[in-house]
Amino acid sequence: MLKLTYLFTFVFFFLGATGAFVYAHSQPQVIEMTSSGFTPASVTIDQDTAIIFLNKDLRVRWPASNIHPTHGIYPEFDPKRPIEPGKSWSFKPKKAGEWKYHDHLLPHIRGSLKVTSEDGLVQEKTSAWLEKIKELVGQFIAKFKSSFSLSKKEDAQKKWENLKQKYKGQAGSSDDIHDQAHLTGSLLYKEKGFSGIGICSAEFAFGCFHGFLDEAFKKDLSKLNEAQAACSKLSPGLTGPVASCIHGIGHGVASFHGTSDLKASLASCRKLTSGGEYCFDGVFMEYVRSAPDDFFKKDDPLYPCNKVEAEFGPTYSFSCGRNQPPLLMSRFKMGFDEVVGVCLTSPSKPFKEACFDALGFSLAASGDGQQIIQGCRKIKVLEYVLRCAKAGAGELVFQEAPGWQEKSEAVCNAILEGRDDCLKHVDKLILEYGRKKKLNFTPIQNNEDLNLYVRREIKKCYDMAGSGGCYKDVAKLLYDQFGLSKTLNILKTNEGHQEVYARCHEVTHYLSRQEYEKQKSISKVYAQCDSTCHGGCYHGTLEAYLKEKNLDDAGLANHFPTVCGKPQDYQKPLEFNECLHGMGHAAMFVTDLELMESLRLCDTISDQAQKERCYTGVFMENSSSSTSFDHQSKYIKADDPFYPCNSLEEKYQKLCWQYQSSYFSIISNQNWLKVADMCLQIPARYQDFCFLTIGTNQVGYTPSLQIMKQDCDLMPNEHFQNICVQGVISSFTYRFVGDTGRMIEFCQMVEPKNKEACFNQMGTSFMDWTTEKEIAMQNCSKIPDPQGVSWCVSAI
Repeated sequence: MLKLTYLFTFVFFFLGATGAFVYAHSQPQVIEMTSSGFTPASVTIDQDTAIIFLNKDLRVRWPASNIHPTHGIYPEFDPKRPIEPGKSWSFKPKKAGEWKYHDHLLPHIRGSLKVTSEDGLVQEKTSAWLEKIKELVGQFIAKFKSSFSLSKKEDAQKKWENLKQKYKGQAGSSDDIHDQAHLTGSLLYKEKGFSGIGICSAEFAFGCFHGFLDEAFKKDLSKLNEAQAACSKLSPGLTGPVASCIHGIGHGVASFHGTSDLKASLASCRKLTSGGEYCFDGVFMEYVRSAPDDFFKKDDPLYPCNKVEAEFGPTYSFSCGRNQPPLLMSRFKMGFDEVVGVCLTSPSKPFKEACFDALGFSLAASGDGQQIIQGCRKIKVLEYVLRCAKAGAGELVFQEAPGWQEKSEAVCNAILEGRDDCLKHVDKLILEYGRKKKLNFTPIQNNEDLNLYVRREIKKCYDMAGSGGCYKDVAKLLYDQFGLSKTLNILKTNEGHQEVYARCHEVTHYLSRQEYEKQKSISKVYAQCDSTCHGGCYHGTLEAYLKEKNLDDAGLANHFPTVCGKPQDYQKPLEFNECLHGMGHAAMFVTDLELMESLRLCDTISDQAQKERCYTGVFMENSSSSTSFDHQSKYIKADDPFYPCNSLEEKYQKLCWQYQSSYFSIISNQNWLKVADMCLQIPARYQDFCFLTIGTNQVGYTPSLQIMKQDCDLMPNEHFQNICVQGVISSFTYRFVGDTGRMIEFCQMVEPKNKEACFNQMGTSFMDWTTEKEIAMQNCSKIPDPQGVSWCVSAI
């Protein structure tokens, strides 16, 4: 409070004693904005002399003070709006100094304005100037208060949450949001070290990450590996947020080396165990922005990329190529067409590819989809036209340009030869960066084909990987029109189509939750449920039931073991097992994904086999749940794929490792060789269970029996191949109840060495359909091969 008192004393003294200044100034100067940049790019004028920015380009332009995108160094040096072609904007700088500026819509275009003070200035007090000072002081006090609040360590995390809420839905280009995020990130590092990086998120052009990493590398690079480990926790694998974070490490590394030692900067990036290419990219970008002019060579537009490739091979060529167009445009004032020519002259394929990607990025800075399309078409070479358009469309998503969804789709649709690949890339970025895509679900029209309609609406979610609660929305759409029973029948009919097959299990969860809310009876909902889409109907019913009960911990623990009743209450063992498995899902649902609380609820069931069946639902929900897709379990760690299994009691280990295999498949993008390698790293006594789930996951991954067989063939030896095959049959048992033909077709397809294991598992699985051995053996008798029948019957 004492500091604030001194501040106000100073302010009022300043207001009373200070006047405005009037100068005899020089002639106004004109800076033309053309397709080549600002002309002239450097101007020296006197204080209070008019500088006129005249737009002679064919597109809108926007000159503004650095730093992009906030313009915070000289906020008055900003028209606050685009300048239309043929129009101008006039500005009279009152602050002496050298002011770097750029085009807000084309940030690679830059200029410099040097403002000098004149002799013979006359001091003149004016009410207008007094009001301006009051305004500036008011802003200063506000920022002082903000900084004073932020300086309290305990407020840093809360400040970030408040900042996100206050500016929700806005980019980082207005109201100094990026700067505020930058400051918050810096404070988070000071308070929490690298453990605090998970608090940062991608809002406001990654300002929180930038501030965080800038602070981390101020003094040395001793915490480089710690920074990488922190980045790796942001999401599974090297997806967008992780890549962007490692890119920020590259900026920090280059700044630490003073953007004067490129080799040392790149060598520092090579110390990272993964994601080095993103670090390289950050290094080259920082050199383009901050290295001295004499570092580059105007007479060699491929430098330094050509020199680096000659010395080190293609290791850095792609990363360097991504940053060469901004260098040529900003430092050497080359136009778009000239840069296209430079890209084409390079003999390096990775450089060329990255160079044209970067041209797409530069076109996207305008936020104009048509400009991206027209600019990329100038390249003429189809391969690079497609790369340019794809990069530009993706950049619109990344930068959250106004109307990014419609504009990115328009760019992709305009380039027919690469349309599908472009749209897939856009959807990938939408998912990785958590962008919210607007979906327009439509009710069925008169005389519209029911099956085509359902597939079309579900495909909208499939195309964007189900982000933003999409499958919940489409489930409501279908339920409101058709109800539970009819929708299940439609899904069963269309389950062979990939867009339905992929995640209809999740849809059935939501459908049965809605039906339970209507019926308020498990038995009435179960009467409509079946095995469609892996029995998700059973699971969702129990989730809704426990949620409705709203019991406290003690009441939930008492009630939990009674819900499913006894095996003899069910016609088929499978239905009782589905109930127990569904209770595991339900436990995670009502405890908000609290793993240990959910396992303890399962432990209230007395029978060991039934208890373990409940565990399976818990671990499935934790490792790969579709219904918590948008809010990942806290019991999953990106930097430790073996967690939580490596920290649980022995009684939970077997089933945890079995379902952890699903998490392995997610972080490896269904690379089954990588999944198998991770299964081999877990304790040997649990490896069979891990490989079993590789098999069961095939049934959720693809409807193709041939692909399932080929994936099982990838397993490292005959034993694990057999286990994988058995997993496929086991999954068929619950997803396609009564469908012996599918099982037989698959077992006939597998290699001779795996057939015994396959047919044997069929016999075991038939006993999940019935309690009568005779019926199970009748199913075995449908196998055309006598040896297959024998193997099947031997398991009963």
